[in-house]
Amino acid sequence: MTRRLAGKRVVVVGGGIGGLATALRLRKAGAEVVLLEKNDTVGGKVAERRAAGFRWDLGPSLLTMPQTLDRLFADLGESRRDYLTLEPLSPTCRYRWADGYHFDENEFFWARPDSARLLKHAEGLYKLSAPAFLESDPTEIWGKILNPSLLPLLRHLPAMSPFQSLASASRRFYKDPHLQQFLQRFATYNGSDPERTPATFAVIPYVQARYGGWYIRGGIRRLAESLLQLAEKLGVQIQTLADVQAIEQTGVTLGSGQKIPADLIFHNGDVLRAHQTLIRHPKADRVASCMAKPERAISGFVVLLGVRGRDPSLAHHNIFFSDNYPLEFQQMFHEKRPAENPTIYLCLNSRTDPESAPPDHDNYFLLVNAPANTRTIDWRKESPGYADRIIQILDQKFLPGLAQRIVHKEWFSPADFETRDAVVGGSLYGWASHGMIPSFLRPPIRSRLLPNLYFVGGTTHPGGGLPLVLLSAEIAVRLALKNR
Repeated sequence: MTRRLAGKRVVVVGGGIGGLATALRLRKAGAEVVLLEKNDTVGGKVAERRAAGFRWDLGPSLLTMPQTLDRLFADLGESRRDYLTLEPLSPTCRYRWADGYHFDENEFFWARPDSARLLKHAEGLYKLSAPAFLESDPTEIWGKILNPSLLPLLRHLPAMSPFQSLASASRRFYKDPHLQQFLQRFATYNGSDPERTPATFAVIPYVQARYGGWYIRGGIRRLAESLLQLAEKLGVQIQTLADVQAIEQTGVTLGSGQKIPADLIFHNGDVLRAHQTLIRHPKADRVASCMAKPERAISGFVVLLGVRGRDPSLAHHNIFFSDNYPLEFQQMFHEKRPAENPTIYLCLNSRTDPESAPPDHDNYFLLVNAPANTRTIDWRKESPGYADRIIQILDQKFLPGLAQRIVHKEWFSPADFETRDAVVGGSLYGWASHGMIPSFLRPPIRSRLLPNLYFVGGTTHPGGGLPLVLLSAEIAVRLALKNR
């Protein structure tokens, strides 16, 4: 990367993975970069918790599309292997139902005739959407699609199925209701209802099957620490406990009153909240009002357990499906309350990384989808009972005797996500992917109000999850270089 931003002063607001990746790319381009993080450490959702001899990742627990991470390091003149060790997971995930049905997501599952047909369909989606959508800003899409090298891929356009739901697609590819529920689950990767998420999102299982699922040795938190190490090496100025109160075209203002001038500003955080509380522009309230209209993606409720003994039926990643999937989303999206019988995700990284738990113990990271609602739900009051409810479901339906083997228990609610990550209602991904516009025209990377302001992270284009957040940083810096 040439030093095209030499002499420019840039402020990055927010030190999540998107903010760190952005700061690194800007520094490599020659800019003087100041990264401001309101918490006492960088990393954002890529956090961890240690207690009673256990270690848990508090945010993402699965890495896919590792080539996006490798490309970041390569663009910085580094090798990812010098900083991080990736370990492949097989199975990627183990799926279980209360009626006893279960299967592993591995090469044998994807070789089934019905699964192979799904992958063949989704491969076309990926070949078209990756260069034209995932790796491009919407302002660049038509130039990418009409590129002569991509024109042959337009034959895959009908397979995009934007007006069909992922739930409908699941019934087309699979006859077994269990497998239909499996495919519908991928809508929750960005916090959405499968009955209202476009069938285009069938591309997610293809990516997972094609590029595999990976674990970062030592925990996903090592990613944030490695990027911080690189930032310090390259000379990024990092200030923690620096709470930004205002963003203007000339720079930012901290809660202390300190003003930091900037030629360019990048905001790594909730785009809606930025317009509601940070951006100083006469039209900011109007834009915030429009951004608040689409339905917000759901949040999550996390239970961290230290458990005595090691259950041999469990894999690194496990899903315990609810008996009534539509009701689960009805209660979260329409009734705005926690699901009574939620699908439960269990990450047990001590199976791959034994040092994450004491000998003959396991570290259970339990996650259920939860409504992004911190107005009518008092999570401080509701959390203890809901944590016990989740444990009870596992104990009675899937893992007999679990409750008696728990030696440590704590939880993390949507209210905690809202406080830690400054996200409206605790929503993890901004807009839910319900319909064409929220799915494919998310809040733009370049601000429409301040010409020198750019957004990165899971609430802007192209979406949530570690690979897409890394891509948002790549796109944002490319746009800034193009528009400078």
